[in-house]
Amino acid sequence: MEVAGWCPFADHPPETDDDYFEALAAAVFQARFNPAIVRQRWPWIRRAFADFRLRTVAGWADAEVERLLAEPGIIRNRKKVQATIRNARDLLQRAERYGSVRAYLQSFGTDVEALVADLDGWAHYIGAPSIRWFLRCARVGQ
Repeated sequence: MEVAGWCPFADHPPETDDDYFEALAAAVFQARFNPAIVRQRWPWIRRAFADFRLRTVAGWADAEVERLLAEPGIIRNRKKVQATIRNARDLLQRAERYGSVRAYLQSFGTDVEALVADLDGWAHYIGAPSIRWFLRCARVGQ
């Protein structure tokens, strides 16, 4: 099963680690939420999260959640905001271990379900249906 959603990379595939992080954040913000609202607010969310610069956000302490929740236009869901910071840290670890986020994702070859299970084991505040959406947005396994 996969959920529907809005992909910030509908017109081109993600190319950088930052792009993949943005796609993962979009999956988190859309999980159990209206994708149209996420799309509408994305410019503010993007600005609040430093344009999804993976290394920058990964360096933020959990205390940044309070500042982010006060940002104008952002979706004020503490769990989604906190998960995005924590996902940045965990995604950066994989990017460093494999050389890039793309290399990490490709390391599973054609076994998309193994990749879904791996992501489900570390990614915060997101379940398998939203992970599958993220992989489609990121054009993994297509």
